[in-house]
Amino acid sequence: MVLQLNGELIERADPHVGYLHRGTEKLIESRTYLKSLPYFDRLDYVSMMTQEHAFCLSIESLMQTTSYTAIYVQIRVLFDEITRILNHLLTISTHSLDVGNMSPVFWAFEEREKLMEFYERVSGARMHSAFYRPNEVDMSGINFQLFFDISVFCRNCLKSLTEIYSVLTTNKI
Repeated sequence: MVLQLNGELIERADPHVGYLHRGTEKLIESRTYLKSLPYFDRLDYVSMMTQEHAFCLSIESLMQTTSYTAIYVQIRVLFDEITRILNHLLTISTHSLDVGNMSPVFWAFEEREKLMEFYERVSGARMHSAFYRPNEVDMSGINFQLFFDISVFCRNCLKSLTEIYSVLTTNKI
């Protein structure tokens, strides 16, 4: 932010996002859309696939090929939700460390490990997957067993979440 001050009063604020430059734009300006995709995983190592999703949506919007009913859209939403759960597990567990409670970290990271295996099964990579594509996803790792395992995870993770909740709300820290 470029601020124009009058003493301690802010009279004008001008946001300049370009000052947070990481060089990504320069790296991808000579590459195709598909070759540029892996760079977006690295912009946010906690929400990798959601970064890919935003890039793919912007490409689809530019090409005017956005679909809201295709199967790849539903798979993207599924993996965005898995990413959201990963984020929450990381936040809760690291916050518990900050306030002096170590137990939730073990439960949360065990559940995170199970979710990261889903990433690995569809893309071959745990974090920087490059799984989404404009107007599609890499379907080579998608099968019935994956969806079954995700549903089993959803059913079984409630036990760990209950233990985390219990430890964080009933123990005096």
